[in-house]
Amino acid sequence: MLEGMNDLLRVLRRIAVTIVGSVILALGAVLLVAPGPGLLVIALALVVFAVEYEWARRHLATVQARARSAAYRAAASRAATAAALLFGIGTVGMGGLLIFTDLLPLSGAGAGVGVVIAGLTVLATMGYGMREFRRARLAAEEELAHTPADPVSPGPGSDRPARGQADPGAAPESPEPLRRAPGRPGRGAT
Repeated sequence: MLEGMNDLLRVLRRIAVTIVGSVILALGAVLLVAPGPGLLVIALALVVFAVEYEWARRHLATVQARARSAAYRAAASRAATAAALLFGIGTVGMGGLLIFTDLLPLSGAGAGVGVVIAGLTVLATMGYGMREFRRARLAAEEELAHTPADPVSPGPGSDRPARGQADPGAAPESPEPLRRAPGRPGRGAT
């Protein structure tokens, strides 16, 4: 009896993962062409699918790397950020409208909750992208702050010689200036 209950719970969990993952994946596909972080939402769908499916676990790392890159690009563009935030807020509002009114087709609690979740997913992924972009920018600024300000004098432990010192690995400088090859006239000569 207990084994039959475990099998039933496993099947119900697989069904729930499939439905939730499919809804998030569909939203991600829409966001690939609409303003919003489509690859991040698709990565979120793969995270959900990875709970139950091996194929999702295999593709997750690749999609996560692409989604992270897309999140940085979206967060770097103020227009893309504003459009994604407006889209997410509008989606949450549309979901609320579907829940509380009968004016629109497919109105109802189920459809409305799904649309609200989709809008919140857009907002959460955009927030994540903005946060990661800021972290990367701060890390880059901090790295620049720790580099030597004077390019002439090297920092401690540097292999570069200071100004006025010869680089032991460099070719010796020629004391004579470069001359034209014999028989080749210069500019303006006939």
